[in-house]
Order: sequence, then C-alpha cells, then structure tokens
Amino acid sequence: MSGLTASARRALLVVVIALASVLFSTVAFAQTLTVALYPYVPRIDQFETAIRQAWQQVQPGVPLNFIDDLNVWDGGYDKDPPAQADVYVFDAMYFEQFRANNFLVAMAPNEIQNAADFLSYARDAVIVSGNYYAIPQLGCANILFYNVNDAPVANARTLSQLKGALNQCTYTSEIPPDRRGLLLDMDGRTTNATLYLDIAHSVNGSYPLPQPAQPNASYIADQKTMLNMSSFWDITSQNPNAYIRGVWYSQGYGRAFMGFTETMSNITPTALSSIGFKVMPLSDTTTNPPLFYVDAVGVNTTTVQHGTRNLAVQLANLIASTDVLVASFQAQSNTNPQYLMSVRNSVFQQLGQRYPIYQRMYQLAQTSNPIAFKLDQNARSWVAATAGTIRSQVRANYICGCDQKATQPIYDNAQAQSICPATCSSHGGWNGQWTNQPPAQGSVCGCNACPVQ
Repeated sequence: MSGLTASARRALLVVVIALASVLFSTVAFAQTLTVALYPYVPRIDQFETAIRQAWQQVQPGVPLNFIDDLNVWDGGYDKDPPAQADVYVFDAMYFEQFRANNFLVAMAPNEIQNAADFLSYARDAVIVSGNYYAIPQLGCANILFYNVNDAPVANARTLSQLKGALNQCTYTSEIPPDRRGLLLDMDGRTTNATLYLDIAHSVNGSYPLPQPAQPNASYIADQKTMLNMSSFWDITSQNPNAYIRGVWYSQGYGRAFMGFTETMSNITPTALSSIGFKVMPLSDTTTNPPLFYVDAVGVNTTTVQHGTRNLAVQLANLIASTDVLVASFQAQSNTNPQYLMSVRNSVFQQLGQRYPIYQRMYQLAQTSNPIAFKLDQNARSWVAATAGTIRSQVRANYICGCDQKATQPIYDNAQAQSICPATCSSHGGWNGQWTNQPPAQGSVCGCNACPVQ
C-alpha cells in the first residue's frame, strides 16, 4: 500500500473491515442450525439423537440446536414458526396458512431427496405449482383398536354398525369397569373441530375441506353417537399421558378405543399380540376415502436472511430421510417401537421386517387411498371461531349419565340408598348405580345428568 495516500489507505481499510464483518456474520449464522421438531410424539429425544448422529456425518462443523419448549413451538396449533428456527416440523393442516404468511421456503423438485418414495397423499399435500413448500415426515389417522377376535367390532364398516356392536351408555365413569364401551379423547377444541371435519368429509367427500361458520346438525349427530358409545368423563379426561387410553385398554378396560397408531407404543406386548386396528368408521357412508394427517418439515423463510437456506434444505431432507426415521421409530431398550405412521414406503418396508405391526400399518395406508387433512389459509381463525360451538353442541342433551364422587365412603347398598340421592340431587337424580371398586377412585354414585358446560 506504499503508493496509496493515507486517506486512501484508511478508506481501503474500512472496506476490508466491512467485508470481513459480513463474511464473519455469514459464517457465524452458518455454524449453528436451530430445529423445532413436532413435539407430540412418544419419544422426541430419540428423534433428536438420530438427527444429531446423522447430521454429524454430513456436516460435522455445523452444530444443531433443538427447541424443546412448547411455549415457543407447539407444532403450529397456536404458535407461528419461531424466527430463530431454520427448520421446523408442523401439522400440515396449517400448510396453507403458513405458506400464505410466508413462513415456508419454496424448494424445487430436484432439491427433494428420494421424493418418489413418499406415499402419494403426503407428497401431494406439500406441492404447489410444481414446488415443494415442505417435506413430508410423519403420517397419522383416526384409528379404531379392538381385539382381533371381536368379530362384531372387526366387521363394523359404518358408524351405525359399530354402535350396534358396542351399544351406548354402557358405562358412566372415566374408565370403563371392564371390557365394555369405547374409549376416545374428545376434550380439546381443536380435537373437536378436526373430528367434525373428518366426519363431514366421510359423509360428503368435499375437498378441499369446507370450513363452515355453523356446524351441520347431522354431522354433530354422528359425533354425539361416538360420545354416547363412550362416556362423558372419558371423552373429557385430561391426563398428562396422551396415550393413556391405550394403557387402560392394556389393563383390561374398554372393548375398543380410538386413537393414533403411536398409542401402541404404550400398550403392553401381551395386549398388542391380540390387537386389531382399522380406520375408524366416522359415518354410515363408505364410499369416500379417509383423511390422514401429515406432519411436514418446513424450511423457514428467515434462513434467506440468515444465509442458511441451503444448509436448512439439506437438514430438512435428512430429518425426513429413511435412515433417520427408522432410527427414530425403532424400539429401544425395554420399549416398544414408537409405532408412528410413516409417509415413506421404504420406512414401512424396513420396519415391517422387524415389527409385524408395521406391515399391517403399511397395508392399511396403501389400501385406504387417503387424502391429506388440510385447511385453508384461515385455518386458525376458523378453529378459534367454531371449535367451541362444535364442542358445546356435541355435549348438549347428553343422553347417558355420569358418575359423581360420593360425599362419603359407601360400603354397601344400604349406605348408597342414603348417600347417593344427595350426591346426585343437582345432577338429574340418582340412577340407582354405585360402586367403590376400581377403576373408580373412591366411592361414586351414578347420576342421571352430567355437568355439561
């Protein structure tokens, strides 16, 4: 620089420092990627371990940071993708909303690895105008579980046939006293809203799914039928174990239950050896394909500003890859496989060689010819505006009774005669039933009405 003036040297030095700053900033952003996984799986730590190990093989100089706080990321049900998340896994029912709000990077087909391996319903769910706006990772569906030797339930193809097999009002407790009735979760607002749309599609086959301002009474009636085969306390049970109904079924309670395939991760091997499962019949119409859910890996548009877009695409492909998913799903020491549903043919095929239940899951996914459960760009606002109404209408005029905890212990029928009328006085009166035997917790009286809010 000896030929430059002092002012020119200073100007050049400023430019060099600025360029170095930009280069350092770009490298700093690229040194760590932040991942927000779909949180509602049996063992999320198994996913993290599999992803870290696979990523270390291809990008050892780029550490991963995982978001594990539901207040930051909940799969998309209430939270928008956090800006710091380069890659996030979300319920694709919100795909159109996230795409409309510019939360998803568009990826060309040649950026998606082994795309032909995806089940068609999952692949179609994330493609718009030839581009992929996410990569499918997990599948899900409303599944009915039952004993393989229970022919009336196994052969029921319609909701009415299932009602004929299970009957209604067979128990009034949170947990059935024995092998009777249906177990299912119908408590949450989103659960009620999505189940309503699932029923509506089962009847009318409309797709894309309409999101009506007011629910249809006939679809509500089908949802009420499902409640009546269960009990008020069961469908409203709030338990930290999301798979608790599978646990209860393992323990000998309930004739059948509705849940997701991953519920089998919590079922004992003895119970699994005799379990059957199929897509839950949601109406009396059998001609329309069922809706299956998709969880997909999105690349955040903030990666463009961070300079991590291409690395994030590589990571998204890895998270949805066959090897990582097999490692994430498989059994660990003293555990079942996660029994999550795959959206890749190869994952089903590999796991099916070790776990026969995956062979049956694969056959179910293939023969059902499902389509993806997706809402439009107003998904959250529709759920917020309508879910409460759906839940209230489903619970209104409930025809079965409810157990109520007795005001004092009951040891015999004579005591019940004096205790239960008072216990049930504000719940439609006493129906003559009582128990102090498990699974009831303490002494309870059977009342004619439930405290429907």
